[in-house]
Amino acid sequence: MDESADVAADLGLYVTAAGGLLGAWHAAGGREIDGFGDAALTVLAVVAGALVGLLLGLLVGVAVVVIHTAAVAPAVGWWRDRMFGRAALVLVAWVLVVTALLWWWPDRFLPAGLIVGFGGWSVFLARRRFGESMPLGAQAVPHLGGVAVATLVGEQLVFGNLLSTTYVAPVLLLIMTWLSWCGWRAMRTARRVTVRAAADIVWSVQLGLLLSLVLVWLADVLSLTPTQVTATRAVLERAQTLTAVHWAYWLTAYSAIAVSSFLVLRWPQRFDDVRLPVFGVIDTGKRTLAGVNIGLMVALVFSITAVPLSEGAWKRQVEERYALETRHVQHSEGEEAAYEQIHQYVTTNRHVAASLKPVVVAVHEAAPAEPGQSVSALGIARQLGRFQAATLGLHDKPRARARELPGDPDVSEAFAELDETQQVRSQQEARTDRFADAAAAAIASTLDIPDVGRNEVVHILKAYLGGLVEEGRVRDMARLVSVDVPALYDAAYDLARRAAIRAGVDVWAFNATYGLGLTMPGETPQLADVVILARQTHHLTDSGSPCPGCVHPPGTQTGGGTSGGGGRRG
Repeated sequence: MDESADVAADLGLYVTAAGGLLGAWHAAGGREIDGFGDAALTVLAVVAGALVGLLLGLLVGVAVVVIHTAAVAPAVGWWRDRMFGRAALVLVAWVLVVTALLWWWPDRFLPAGLIVGFGGWSVFLARRRFGESMPLGAQAVPHLGGVAVATLVGEQLVFGNLLSTTYVAPVLLLIMTWLSWCGWRAMRTARRVTVRAAADIVWSVQLGLLLSLVLVWLADVLSLTPTQVTATRAVLERAQTLTAVHWAYWLTAYSAIAVSSFLVLRWPQRFDDVRLPVFGVIDTGKRTLAGVNIGLMVALVFSITAVPLSEGAWKRQVEERYALETRHVQHSEGEEAAYEQIHQYVTTNRHVAASLKPVVVAVHEAAPAEPGQSVSALGIARQLGRFQAATLGLHDKPRARARELPGDPDVSEAFAELDETQQVRSQQEARTDRFADAAAAAIASTLDIPDVGRNEVVHILKAYLGGLVEEGRVRDMARLVSVDVPALYDAAYDLARRAAIRAGVDVWAFNATYGLGLTMPGETPQLADVVILARQTHHLTDSGSPCPGCVHPPGTQTGGGTSGGGGRRG
């Protein structure tokens, strides 16, 4: 009991220390240090976060010690005293609790449970390796490992970040796989026959759960692009024959193979050379049969756990992607209607588009580049369209509510709905693009700009209209093609300043470059000033390319410093 009490005390200390580390880490995470003041605030935040984390960790650590004392230590004592009935009841209760947690929230509790299992095994081996006879520094190794395991478990349970971190999860999966191999080898060479007989069963459960964890990880990291959806649907269709069978049948098959394997290894003298009862007496290839036996058990564990553990994670990801795709379809439909309105209006009122000629010329002079080049005319033109939409109040309309998956489909049906919606989106966007070409060409045919080629005029107008109709239908077509430069400048300055603040640009640097956005007496904003703000906004929101004269977020200054971009200084 003294040893059990020591384990409980160590667990409490590990959890408490892990709480402090997590509190300090998340308090400091995402902070940018620029000068002594920021550094001092960061240190204060880290200290405060560590104190709060230590307090919460202490509470959880006390709970862990209480649970260990009340529900784990007695069961261990009953098992040692051969009171197997009581110990079995406690074990069944723990199995039910763990199963309920895995069923309720698999993408949180499955990784945490595997980290506890494999991490606890590692700490156990480290405690045996670095005993009291070792130097003091070596004795600290298992305790550092225990704190690391508790920290990873806390991070996964509280924040759920491990599986969503693309590069951390594979490393943990590889470490767990290696530890399972080491554990299997240790059990196979153990002194107790019962432990040796259970080695294959334990290893098959571990590998099957790790494979299920890979599915949960894939559900978290895949973006479900059309290519990924097509590939996933193909895999689901091929696996349909397995997943369609109720898990109870697979559990029965696994139990039969596991029990037979245990009996053969526990009492080998009674079964002679038989390794797998289902294969009959086979005198050769015992090593191959052992591998086949383990492979069968791993496949059965995976078949039992894959669907219940990963289905929730996959459905959640599919639902989020489906909502995004339907929103894109709705926006594209609205843009198509707007382009059609513009085309019809310009076709019947050819003279009204003349006010867009200064826009095309200003954009051409600001960035006379071909489509696709950095800081191109197309990016500036699209931003100008957004500025114009802001003056018309087009972006103030409530957004359409995204549709949800119909009914309560299973994973396969949800993927089918998502695949169909992505095809609809692709077709709708192609259709919208054709309407955009027609509208831009209709406006370009009414303009005579000798210094700008027709193709460039069409591309600039198409980009301008794209920013203008991002939110869909336009009611007042007369206002659409009339450019009010003062109102356009006010909207441009406001949107550019917001973009700069969101990007982390120093407000004083922005004001020093572009002024306060006020109109001085006797001055009138020029379209060139608006184009400069469009160029700045495009650089901050849609492009990481060099932008000489622009203000830049911290650490990304390129091509000419933070000032000198022109613009009104009023």
